[in-house]
Amino acid sequence: MKVIVTSVLLILVVSMVFGGPMSNAYAQDDSKILLKLAKRAQNQVQNQISSESPDQIKRLFDEGVQNVNSLEKAIRNNDVDSAKKHFLAAMKIFTQISRESSDTSTKESSSEVTAKTTSDSVRSTVKDPSNDLQRLQIYVNSLKTIAKKYDAPIDFSELDELFRLSKQQISDNQFSLALETLQKIKKIIVEVNKEIRDEASKQESQRAKEYAQKYLEQLDRLIENAKKQDLSDEIIKKLENAREKLSSADNPNDIIKEIREILSIKKQFELTKNDRLESRVLQVEKTISRLSQMDGVDDNDLMDARATLQSIKRHLYDGEFDAANQLLRDLAKQLQEIKNSS
Repeated sequence: MKVIVTSVLLILVVSMVFGGPMSNAYAQDDSKILLKLAKRAQNQVQNQISSESPDQIKRLFDEGVQNVNSLEKAIRNNDVDSAKKHFLAAMKIFTQISRESSDTSTKESSSEVTAKTTSDSVRSTVKDPSNDLQRLQIYVNSLKTIAKKYDAPIDFSELDELFRLSKQQISDNQFSLALETLQKIKKIIVEVNKEIRDEASKQESQRAKEYAQKYLEQLDRLIENAKKQDLSDEIIKKLENAREKLSSADNPNDIIKEIREILSIKKQFELTKNDRLESRVLQVEKTISRLSQMDGVDDNDLMDARATLQSIKRHLYDGEFDAANQLLRDLAKQLQEIKNSS
């Protein structure tokens, strides 16, 4: 019987995917990985179910499929929280089905292997570990995908070689030796798992700090604009206090907490008029950064684009939203022309 993604993998993927709360783009990418894993698990469980399977198993499978469909819909709607919920529900159901199917299935007869000693030959009965090998291979393939996403410098060559060895040992009916090889694979997986988690945590923390820095720039413009509009000292004081807390926040969760507090203040005092423009400024900055890494892009064109972006920020400082909006439109066209000509 095929075995689906283990609970350890489930914990790893969920913690990585939903540990980085700052970017919808990152969350969307990670949600797609979850969808692939959920559908793979669905297919594996479907292969285990037949017309003779208990009705309870069939009902559970239908419920799991509904959660996978809901997961796919949540991803299309960019609803990360719902995606997480349906992924966890689907994987829990598929794991339960796999376990129950294993408990109720007829035990396979153990394969007999011949073990040679220095004196004579002895026959022993050892279970074929092919299912364990397949499960571990799926797990490691998922780790490779995650490691690539985080650009983690992990060498999988030793694991690949051990997988080749274990397959050969199973092919030669050397099941005892294959089990020993699988144990070595499991030990290395534990180490690789930790390396990936450490790298992911470091990168998520760095991304959170970079996002906080950009948000501080927005907040500076908002405070300056509030002063020029002669808003009350109470509003300005609240914004300045929030800025101080955000600038000193180091943990991603603390950064999220402080940004939510700032959003609450802006909504409370109706200071959200330029939020859409600020979001477009962030998007333009990302576009300029990507273009700077492309071959064939004229540096002078990028310098002009950056100069225009600074003019837009000055208009936002001064509360000149219409002028900032017009320049943003012009800059978007300019960047598209640069991209097309590269």
